[in-house]
Amino acid sequence: MGLVFVKMAVRNVARNWNRTGLMIAGMAVAAAMMTVTTALSAGYAEGAAVEWRQLVGADILVYADLYAYAGDGEESGSWQWRSLPADFVGDAVLFRPDLERGYLSPSPAGPDTFGAGDFLSVLDDIPGVADVQPARLLPAYVAVGGPGAGSRRIPVVLRGRSIAGDLSARPLPDVPDGRYFNPSDDGRPVALVNRHGPVPANALSDGRLLIEVPTAAGWSSDGLPVLDHSRTLAIELEVLGRFSLSLGPRVIVNLAQGAGPETEARPMRKEVYIDVPEVWVPAATFDLIYEDALGRPLERASQLCLNLESMFLAKDIAQSLAEVLPGRTVVTVPQEVAASGIQYVPYRTGDPPVVVVRRVYYPGTAVTMDIKAELSGAAFGVAGLLVVANMYVLVTQRRREIGVLKAVGAASRDIVLLILVEAVGYSLVGAGLGFLAVRLVTFLPLLGSATSLVEGTALTVRAGLLVVGLTTGVSLLFGVLPALDAARTSVVTLLGDQ
Repeated sequence: MGLVFVKMAVRNVARNWNRTGLMIAGMAVAAAMMTVTTALSAGYAEGAAVEWRQLVGADILVYADLYAYAGDGEESGSWQWRSLPADFVGDAVLFRPDLERGYLSPSPAGPDTFGAGDFLSVLDDIPGVADVQPARLLPAYVAVGGPGAGSRRIPVVLRGRSIAGDLSARPLPDVPDGRYFNPSDDGRPVALVNRHGPVPANALSDGRLLIEVPTAAGWSSDGLPVLDHSRTLAIELEVLGRFSLSLGPRVIVNLAQGAGPETEARPMRKEVYIDVPEVWVPAATFDLIYEDALGRPLERASQLCLNLESMFLAKDIAQSLAEVLPGRTVVTVPQEVAASGIQYVPYRTGDPPVVVVRRVYYPGTAVTMDIKAELSGAAFGVAGLLVVANMYVLVTQRRREIGVLKAVGAASRDIVLLILVEAVGYSLVGAGLGFLAVRLVTFLPLLGSATSLVEGTALTVRAGLLVVGLTTGVSLLFGVLPALDAARTSVVTLLGDQ
């Protein structure tokens, strides 16, 4: 008997094209909304603070200590005021310059460094982490004018880059003058210089750069070097290019008018760039420089850099890491940028007027924006209501038809089976069409990114299963409820419905 009603449902779907077309169109719109929402929320996460993620070469930063400011927690017996080690170099002070004046940390304090085997077993249990590297950071100097008493030294940060992580994790930084590293550069004496940093173009002699790295005067108990800046190791590097990290245009502020926006109809704008004084080298090159200058290989680091398979779940992964790494600071780069309130503000001052860009911090005033959960929930809710409305129309407008079926001997379970088969058919066809219509548009840019065809196809299949599965599940849930209500209603009442 059940097979008869399955065949009847299939015939109803194929025969009544007006109703079928409207139902499929409604399901397609709902599925398209879900697909667009998923793409937008994922795209928002991937684009959040991308320039800063390019700078630090990471999506999540793990600091060896747990940093807090006065006011973030109570300074009691479980917390103590601490100071950063001498010559501390880390991204923590880039985003939190107040740390240089001291910070609150749990007492007793844990180790200020990570060892090679301290974290790998823990991270194996955290899905979504694509690459983990110690932060390769050293203070250094760029020698302008060559070595000797007549030279000028510009302090910079020497940063070792994981080339494989950079190539796979996010869009590469723009290198308008030259090219970025490739895998064959790992271990070679090559470098990239910040085009908008303090290192002048005349510091490059025939495409080469002279840097000076401090040597080690000793080692701390945590395995960090005590640096001797009076004795340095000079290293000559071939400059492959000068990277540029643009933050977009900003309105120029005129100090003479009280730091307000220009009153002109079209205010003047200036492109601003991250101006940190950094020189980048490949990771293997950094390790060689480190060992040559300090006499030991890099064994411990005060910071870890994590690259993720997708930024969509970055906050969730950071929270999971914080739970398994107590006493450490685990934070996504977008969270660091938002919490620091770091901004670049261009000012027009002087006579004749000159535009000056200044980096300013407003810690605690910025709110970390992460709207993907709210955006997805709202859009999925609207799409779900659309599916519910379709199912309500499908069932309630057919109460007389259900009454006729019951009058000729159809059981309640047969009525429910009829409605559910039709609902599944409408959902699968409509959701599939709606998903494909939107996904084909978003799949083309995906192929132009660093994502491979296999990875892109896997992501598409996963998203398709999510959207079609949700649409079908909602259809079944809200189709069976009115179907059960109609199946339990008396034949007289059903046949009397208009």
